[in-house]
Amino acid sequence: MLTKLITRRQTRQRQPTKAELGRVVDRREFGLGVLAAGSAFATTHIKSAFALTSQPKEPRRVFAHYMVCCPMGGEHAPVDDYIKEIRQAQSHGIDGFALNCGSWTEQPRYRAIATRIFAAAATLGTGFKLFFSADWLSPDQVVAMVSEFYEHPNMLHFAKKPVLSTFGGYEEWAQAFLRPLATAGKPVFFVPFFFPHDLIGRFTGRFTDSNLAQLIADNDFVDGYFFFGAGGSGDGIANTSIKVGQAWRRAGKLYMAPVSPYYRGLGGNYRVFETRGFEGMAREWEAAIVADAQWVEIVTWNDWGESTYVADRGSPNVWDAHKGNLLSHAAYLAASEYYIRWFKTGVQRINRDDLYWFYRLSPRKKSGISNIENKTEGFPSGVENLEDRLFLTVFLIAPAQVDVESGDRRYHFPLSAGVHHLSADFALGLQKFRVEREGRTILTGQGAFPVSDDNWANFNYLSGQAGRI
Repeated sequence: MLTKLITRRQTRQRQPTKAELGRVVDRREFGLGVLAAGSAFATTHIKSAFALTSQPKEPRRVFAHYMVCCPMGGEHAPVDDYIKEIRQAQSHGIDGFALNCGSWTEQPRYRAIATRIFAAAATLGTGFKLFFSADWLSPDQVVAMVSEFYEHPNMLHFAKKPVLSTFGGYEEWAQAFLRPLATAGKPVFFVPFFFPHDLIGRFTGRFTDSNLAQLIADNDFVDGYFFFGAGGSGDGIANTSIKVGQAWRRAGKLYMAPVSPYYRGLGGNYRVFETRGFEGMAREWEAAIVADAQWVEIVTWNDWGESTYVADRGSPNVWDAHKGNLLSHAAYLAASEYYIRWFKTGVQRINRDDLYWFYRLSPRKKSGISNIENKTEGFPSGVENLEDRLFLTVFLIAPAQVDVESGDRRYHFPLSAGVHHLSADFALGLQKFRVEREGRTILTGQGAFPVSDDNWANFNYLSGQAGRI
């Protein structure tokens, strides 16, 4: 049973030198038995804490939003490549992919790629599940897409029906494919993401009390609701997830909560939202638990353009893609394992010591590239909210000290057992990390790239994980 949340923020600042005046070291702690939220949420606080809990009443599942347009191995990747992706996802506790399709019959490559993904799941034989996320497809394309894989053994079923989700849409659009599917004897368990609308019918991304109530009233035919939270701060997404999730749960519907690492769009969508390394993602995991969500969808597995990906493309730590230079986000998924286990079982348990780091490769004052094709320079919307800091998330089974070298700066964090979110101002140069216990180094690592004045990473985050000694 969820009990009252204990919120505690500790700010620790060492005595600065003259050259270091104004630097702030931040420490946010998550204990083994209770959660310390660290900083107040923008609109509401999470009101329930997380004492050790029992197994949830209903099985909980974690999925990842898979952009069918953009496979890790490219458009013509063979089935074996998708087998590797599925194995990677399952190794971190992910139960399936939500296959986002922006076309079907009009652009056959979506159908071809989805077919190979289903074939990979079937070949692997590990029970990995798949379901479609219709991205504003015409109703006839949705019917064709769902019908083709309706009976596939790896299609996710709930309440004895295949699951269908969406990105966007509205009631009339959905009914235009739900009715013919039902008439054909192929009903679905429908869990869409619909934008709310304001009092004069305009779609909006804001979930006020009134438009959320209207959204639920207008769509009482759905079986559940998915909040596609990606473009926002960690606290903002977490707040909205709790509000939206609890409202739909009160309405008797399934809720699928979002969890997302970091967002930086391109082109006409050139904007950024600070999520403070993994800290924001952790907030979103906690929000899913508070909202009593049955499912979580990680947003995303492989959206390279918006930098929300968590898939591990392996070494090297940077890839030259048509979306620009892409840095490793593997640590976002690795650090999520603790929260995935907590979400599914209700038990907070640290199995081993771990340290993960997250930082941008240049100060926010350095311009980036808004348009990859024509190399247009500029600054994204929201750049003023970015913090020129490095962020760490540390899992400790016993007290230890974390030492950080950021260029010519040194930081020391004596920590208790538990989960800790740390941050400190970064300096130009190499970024090095070490965990010591009782005078012995147990974890150590160095960021793959230094912080410099060259913003070649275009406001993206680099993540990494310390190795064991």
